[in-house]
Amino acid sequence: MAIVGDPLWEDFSFVAASGYRERVLHALSEKPKFPKDIGRETSLRITHVSRALREMAGRGLVACLNSQAKARGRIYGATETGARLLEYFDRSSRRFIPAKARGQPYVGFVPKIRGSSILRFLQVLRDAKGAPAVDDAIRHWAIDPRDLQEESWISVDACAELLELAESKFGDGSYGFIRSLFAEAGPSFPTIQGELAKRLPLETLAQRAPVVYAKEWNFGRLEVVTDQRRATFRHFDWMPTPAMCAMFHGVYEGILRFRGFTGRVVKTRCVRKGEECCEYVAEW
Repeated sequence: MAIVGDPLWEDFSFVAASGYRERVLHALSEKPKFPKDIGRETSLRITHVSRALREMAGRGLVACLNSQAKARGRIYGATETGARLLEYFDRSSRRFIPAKARGQPYVGFVPKIRGSSILRFLQVLRDAKGAPAVDDAIRHWAIDPRDLQEESWISVDACAELLELAESKFGDGSYGFIRSLFAEAGPSFPTIQGELAKRLPLETLAQRAPVVYAKEWNFGRLEVVTDQRRATFRHFDWMPTPAMCAMFHGVYEGILRFRGFTGRVVKTRCVRKGEECCEYVAEW
């Protein structure tokens, strides 16, 4: 686990901000390569490969191993710092993605969540417990919350760590506290706000959930089945922590509440119990 101030998190944000950088770095995970070979392996244009290599070399993540060679003959490899970041990517992928789902597109892939969701969660947490208490509770979080931006992507590993810190300080171990916070925070997520503003029937809104999910998370798969005054949400291809399960439970409850319905959301299946998906059934 990284510690506060560890450059790993800055490097992670830098690489995660560009799909080109992420693909190029992963292409170097096994051995050094020529840019043309990276381009062939990643299906990227050579100009994009060259730019990504130049940008990451500037941060010490990759290096040219024969700088005296002509441009086309140069070979690049991951540095010790780059290799450490790749190791983190691999650990995160193995932790949150089931083995059967680690083929394409998950080879060389790190699960991420959009920073705007975490910022909304932190705001609700501070409103509930006070900024000083929250700052003390998350002082050992690997990420400095002051560095979070709306459009940042952070690793799901870091998100899970934050939720555990909050639950251990303010909850009772049942994750009901996390669930209640996301019930309040969920409707304020920018992507969810955009859908709520359309005033769609709840059945139609539920059918839009996979679109919203894809904007907030970069892994896993959400399927929705609707009926009259009922929606079933099924999460596939992920391996959540208990806090992450509570997160989605709360978000679904919060949307019902925001729309003025007194229905209920029940979790009926969970991959942590060996089932094929996590399933939440909402009725109103």
